Amino acid sequence: MSYQLYGFLIGKDIHFDIEHRQVYRLSSNGTEKNLMFGTVFFSETMFQLFLYMLNNARGNRVSKDELLVKIWEDKKLSSSPQRLWQVLNGLNKKLMSLGLPDGFIATIRGAGYTVNYKEITPLYYRVSELPIVINDGEFV
Repeated sequence: MSYQLYGFLIGKDIHFDIEHRQVYRLSSNGTEKNLMFGTVFFSETMFQLFLYMLNNARGNRVSKDELLVKIWEDKKLSSSPQRLWQVLNGLNKKLMSLGLPDGFIATIRGAGYTVNYKEITPLYYRVSELPIVINDGEFV
């Protein structure tokens, strides 16, 4: 049996669902009367950047050049520092709309970027290897 990354829990009530490419906030104060829900969706580039940052920049620095290569150039896309800034700026604005602090992804002047938030927990699910049924109940 193996495990696959499902997403991330950010703080106590913000979830990053990788499969559905969305971040949502589900908050409750303990009563059924006060339930808040909000969600944001990402473009492909923004999704890849956010996922890369959560996997590699929690407590670490990721250089601008590394991001340009991993998010754009490795996928045969045209990269530029201006495009990186635009996507990061848009990403931070979407995250702020869910209640995360301004600068969730912070610039380290002259050194790159980091995820500037401590409460991030990777979430995994167990992948079971179920048998495949073919021809009159034979299992493979």
